[in-house]
Amino acid sequence: MTSVTGPGATATGSHHPERTPCGGKGVAPVLQLDQVTKVYPTVPPVQALRGVSLTVRRGELVGIVGPSGSGKTTLLHLMGTLDRPSSGTVRLTGLDVAEMADADLAALRATRIGFVFQQFFLAEHQTILDNVADGLLYAGVRQAERRERACEALDLVDLGSRLWSRPTQLSGGQRQRVAIARALVGEPAIVLADEPTGNLDQATGQAILSLLAQLHERGVTILLITHDRAIAERMPRRVEMLDGRIVHDTTTATSQTPQTLNGTALSCYADQTPSWRRVMTAAPVITRRKLRPADLGRLASVGLRTRRLRAGMSALGIAIGVAAIVAVLGLSSSSQAGLLAEIDQLGTNMLTVQNGQTLFGQPAELPKTAPAMIGRISGVTAVQDTAYVPNVDVFRSQLIPSIDTNALSVQAASLGLLHATGDTLAHGSFLNAATATEPVAVLGALAAQRLGIDRVFPGERIWVGGQWFYVAGILNPVVLAPDIDTSVLVGFPATETYLGSDGHPSTVYVRAQTDSVDSVQALLASTANPETPSQVNVSQPSQALVARADAQSALNDLFLGLGAVALLVGAVGVANIMIISVLERRSEIGLRRALGATKGHVRVQFLSEAILLAAVGGAVGVVLGALATAVYAHTKGWATVIPTEAWVGGFAATLIIGAVAGLLPALRAARMSPTQALWTV
Repeated sequence: MTSVTGPGATATGSHHPERTPCGGKGVAPVLQLDQVTKVYPTVPPVQALRGVSLTVRRGELVGIVGPSGSGKTTLLHLMGTLDRPSSGTVRLTGLDVAEMADADLAALRATRIGFVFQQFFLAEHQTILDNVADGLLYAGVRQAERRERACEALDLVDLGSRLWSRPTQLSGGQRQRVAIARALVGEPAIVLADEPTGNLDQATGQAILSLLAQLHERGVTILLITHDRAIAERMPRRVEMLDGRIVHDTTTATSQTPQTLNGTALSCYADQTPSWRRVMTAAPVITRRKLRPADLGRLASVGLRTRRLRAGMSALGIAIGVAAIVAVLGLSSSSQAGLLAEIDQLGTNMLTVQNGQTLFGQPAELPKTAPAMIGRISGVTAVQDTAYVPNVDVFRSQLIPSIDTNALSVQAASLGLLHATGDTLAHGSFLNAATATEPVAVLGALAAQRLGIDRVFPGERIWVGGQWFYVAGILNPVVLAPDIDTSVLVGFPATETYLGSDGHPSTVYVRAQTDSVDSVQALLASTANPETPSQVNVSQPSQALVARADAQSALNDLFLGLGAVALLVGAVGVANIMIISVLERRSEIGLRRALGATKGHVRVQFLSEAILLAAVGGAVGVVLGALATAVYAHTKGWATVIPTEAWVGGFAATLIIGAVAGLLPALRAARMSPTQALWTV
């Protein structure tokens, strides 16, 4: 390893006017403990610390040693402000820890304490550069500066050439160096190292201890916790603990004999101005920092990036629910828009006049002169009529049983009927002046389908009213006059000659100028039957179709309910994955608290993660729903219409679901004790 001794350092053990002895009265204390006790309220209570007093001055390298259960870990918690003493005083850079709020303690950890842990606690999904830069995340430093200072810290531990490596690509010793760099990047007043060589082999452990020795030479204040007495004995100052008390404390404040740590000479002096960044020894006011939106977004995506399959399955329920909502509303709107477009193409200026009922409930008759009279109304552009022929059945042949009528009707039709209704021919031709007097018929679209006739062949016949009628043509479906679809149309003269019709019209189709529709509609009843206008029904078919399109939306409630159920399932999935995530990421929570995260930071991180997870599912659902709508609308020839409230409402619902589902896990994560989180791995 290259030496980190800077230009400001001098030979070990030599006297220099700018140096003050380690632990001497001229050096400001960084850490002071005065009669500190810690009692855990178990049954029975456990007294972990019993009146511990300790002072660590700037530039010291102190080793704390003791067997398991001696109170070393508890002492580390208190010195690192991760826990509070039951009694006594803990001061860090002159600040009384006991009097500070949790947020202030977090800010103190973010700026004045560096932690080095036995387990490294490195995020495997990040480069080592970003791992080190996270040491400044809660200190309010911008990302560019965080990375710049992280590069310097990694250079200091001889890892400047591995900035973009992942922790999984490093050895154990290199990982611990990354952890040390993360502890140093914030220029802390003190570095607390908890068993930094505990998970390393002997050779690698010796290298880490040599690195700590060289950092100490640069003026870094280091306090090392170890159970290895051999390591502690090589420290310039050794503090021994037993049963919650300090039983021995050595200091080299008065000694001029150089000591060595694993072969590296150690001085009991520290430069007043070390070549490494000047550590903070004054006690300015602690400033609380909020996470920047970009940093919060990165933290919120941790769970999604590291547990992709689980996150994807959890978001699937939300995606299905949102897709169902968007597709249902989109298909409904698209179908309605397609129908309205078809109505507009056919025209909304068609009116129908039909015979109503008498006072005794019998079918009334329209006068034969009704079509001619209607044609005189100002604004009317076309008038055509049909007459229902009662008691006449239609069959494919005379061999068909009489009971199989197929619910078809026979109607007399005027020759210009197609012009008035906007219908077209699918095959053959319509009635003309010649065929209207002969046994010739034109089939509506459904009538032809039920009779099994799909095209017109020469000599094609059907059995109508006990006699043969030749088929001249087949109509396309009629949107504005659906009664024609199930009818067999015959000329008025032919129905009177062959079927015994009296010639009274049953339906009159009227086309009016668009701006005169209302005025024409008001005159139709009295014009068609001046004597009894109350026995006349007047309607506008386009309005009926619009009402039918609106009525279709009633079925949407069922599908929207199914979508809501899917969203509920998705919400349960998000809540479940967040609760599991909190349990699995206890060490991460503890590390972030050690790096300076407040309870609010942790709470916002996990709440944002839940919202982001739901938002991803919602976005996917919106895309899937829109795609399904577009594909189906295209096959039907409709315009694709997705109401704004469908995708906006669906996406907003996912954000609310994410917030509600993630609230409890976020609160649970924020309440988690950092000490339990860190040491429960």
